[in-house]
Amino acid sequence: METADTEKIITLLERLKTSSENISEDELISILSTTVKSCHVPCRDAPEDVPYDATEFENVAREAEMHLCILLRLLDSINKAKKEGQKFSPQFLKGVIVGCVSVACEYRDSSWEWSNEQAAITSRDILNKLCDFCECDNLQVLLTGRQVAEDSKEDVDVKRKETDDEDFEGYMKFVLEKLSESLKKTTWKSYPAVKMVYLYMLELLDHRSISKHLPYLLPPALFITDDWERSNKALGLSALRHILTNAPSSELRFYGRAAVIFDALKPHLFAREVEVLDELYPTILEAAKVLEADPSHAGKLRSQTHYEVILEQLLREMYGEQKLALRSLYSRTLPEVIAAMGIVAVRWSQDLMQIFQDYLATYDGQEAEDRINILKGIKRYVQECWPQVHVNIPDITKMLVRLVYDVTDEDSDVEPKAINIIKQNKNNLGLIINIESFGLCNIFPIP
Repeated sequence: METADTEKIITLLERLKTSSENISEDELISILSTTVKSCHVPCRDAPEDVPYDATEFENVAREAEMHLCILLRLLDSINKAKKEGQKFSPQFLKGVIVGCVSVACEYRDSSWEWSNEQAAITSRDILNKLCDFCECDNLQVLLTGRQVAEDSKEDVDVKRKETDDEDFEGYMKFVLEKLSESLKKTTWKSYPAVKMVYLYMLELLDHRSISKHLPYLLPPALFITDDWERSNKALGLSALRHILTNAPSSELRFYGRAAVIFDALKPHLFAREVEVLDELYPTILEAAKVLEADPSHAGKLRSQTHYEVILEQLLREMYGEQKLALRSLYSRTLPEVIAAMGIVAVRWSQDLMQIFQDYLATYDGQEAEDRINILKGIKRYVQECWPQVHVNIPDITKMLVRLVYDVTDEDSDVEPKAINIIKQNKNNLGLIINIESFGLCNIFPIP
């Protein structure tokens, strides 16, 4: 900030403190805009293909502390003027709220490289002051016009005192428009703070308010997911899952948005990073769920569903995998994929039996987590594919008997707790060993 601007701000603050006259909106918005501009985390000078670190933002937080304090004092003056009866135009309020929210959220977390504890505290004070000024309970109400009850997901009336605006929709649209100026495919890596503000704004949107903002939300999530850095991939996948979980399925299928998301996620099925795959599978399963719910698919027998695309690649990755972390992730994911597929999983019975046998027969440590997860996968397979499961009864029986022998052998080092869980899961399968004697439908009733 230049010396002349600093002097203007100091002069204005002193005048606001001593004068009882109405505040000039034009003068105040000019000073506030200058202060907000000085507060923003600066654009990176390093090439975009170089990950940022704390050294790039060494003095940013310290310089921002002063400007954030100025913003807080300006908001105090505006709030005081409002209490004394001064009326502010909607355009002025929008400029104040959008500018302050966009910059305060950049420093709200002290763990970020460009922030510190004091800057985070001042930023939260600014956000709280904005909520008080607009008479909103919290930032979510201020930005979306709605809030989620603590004890339920039911709608909660927005409390806005002394206002004639019954259809208040919040300022989220204007904040997202502001962020989109920097959050572009070619420039977003130069503004890491804007990325974090975008993710925070996304968290504030739930199933009642997210659909109207999809044009602003979906593109950043897609190109952040497509980045080469693992941390960015994980953040982008988390953002996409939030969108898929909260946005109405019909809205996502409109204009082919869900199909675009699914196609963008398919290449990541070949990834080998655990932290990426851990976020990927729940996200792509949500995308497949949205696509499979398309009414145009009702009553049609297709050669391959979206779930089968996921299962095919998952089974291919599970074959012969040696890394324990990946084996654990795959075994944890398999029951979820089978549950999502339903009876269609019967098409993959032969491949599933090979995976079940391989993972149950392989030692995976004292806690036997992988084998427990595979038992859950077998149970889910039996529940979903019960009309045809009798075909694979001999194979499943051999797997279970061998597993029980392995874990109860005197040379086994499997923990007693894990043994009990394995036995319990075996029993929960409905005593498959005796299934042929008692009849399929008696042991596995139709869900």
